[in-house]
Amino acid sequence: MSLHRFLAYIVLGCWIAVTAVVVGTALQWFNARATSQVKIQSSRDAQKEANADPGANFQRYPLDTMDDREAAARAQRNHERLLLKAETANQEMSDAIAMEQMEQRQFWVEFAVWGGLTLLGSALLAERRAAEEAR
Repeated sequence: MSLHRFLAYIVLGCWIAVTAVVVGTALQWFNARATSQVKIQSSRDAQKEANADPGANFQRYPLDTMDDREAAARAQRNHERLLLKAETANQEMSDAIAMEQMEQRQFWVEFAVWGGLTLLGSALLAERRAAEEAR
């Protein structure tokens, strides 16, 4: 077997493998995109819930009865819980967006490698045909 044919088969094998990897990465990217959209919506909902909470306006002056103080403490705890939930949702959203961007970069790098292998394979096949026709 000639070196030229060997290189053509190696490039073809790599092209087939990289094609599968590129398709897999594209699917991961689309999945990451969907996940980030869900996290963005979740973060927005948590922010709206925290902003709409009436406990945000709890009274800071001394309250008359024990019941008023307990109600204010419950409202404050609930508001703090909502703020923590919103903060956690924001962090999850940031992580999901970063993951999506990583998947996107990885896809484009792999796609560039795939394109390079396609061009190399085409050049090797064209050169081979020219050599066969010259015989």
